[in-house]
Amino acid sequence: MSIAKNSALIFGGTGAVGKCLVRDALASKTFARVLTLGRRPVVTDDSFVNTTVLEQKTVDFDHIQDSFPSDLPQVVFCTLGTNLTSAPSREAFKKIDQQFVVDSARHVHENAPKDPQTGRSKVHFLYCSGIGANPNSFFFAARTKGETEQALAEIGFERVSIFQPAILKVVEPRESVTMVERAATRMIPLLEFVAEKSTTVSVATVAKCMRLVGTSDSVEVAGTAPKKVEIHPGSKTTVAYYSNANIHDIVNNART
Repeated sequence: MSIAKNSALIFGGTGAVGKCLVRDALASKTFARVLTLGRRPVVTDDSFVNTTVLEQKTVDFDHIQDSFPSDLPQVVFCTLGTNLTSAPSREAFKKIDQQFVVDSARHVHENAPKDPQTGRSKVHFLYCSGIGANPNSFFFAARTKGETEQALAEIGFERVSIFQPAILKVVEPRESVTMVERAATRMIPLLEFVAEKSTTVSVATVAKCMRLVGTSDSVEVAGTAPKKVEIHPGSKTTVAYYSNANIHDIVNNART
């Protein structure tokens, strides 16, 4: 399988962060090709520009191997996910938030060209996780996301970048809003007044940050270092973790 350095693959382009990421990737004109893989296509409107480079493919994440591109982009974004209030069960949450993410990532790695010396796949995999993600957390959602982060680090990519935003501010109305989400939305103005950089962030800001990191050769972007960088002891993958404050700083300091 060949690899394209000036193209991007986006898993989960129909979600709040994912749709902003598709829009931003196109508007930046950084990529000659933007490919989305999702359960349904991204609905575009006049706010999407440069759509001639956009390709969309509908996939069944239970059988991701049956619908994979033959020419794999070097930069792979993943914004797949849900929340416990929207998922019908904990099992469904974990399937979407972890199984689909990790299965997709493993398939990317298995089919991507490898460095002959290290065996790592020549891919930069960028994943939108969440604040508090920890495989040892008492809380189910945070533990699931932490386990997902851990699995991605073990796969064998050249680079993995993990973004841990706090409360997300949407830019488009959601089709369905739970009582918990309504309550969180009402709290956002107060949280922003107290400590915006550590408590809230726009989905558009997360998307732009992911694109900026994805197109950077360094883990430090726009003068901002990630909160943590480590070399996984098994895979030797460089794993960078970007906090909510990092996300704000990168976008605020960036020129594009």
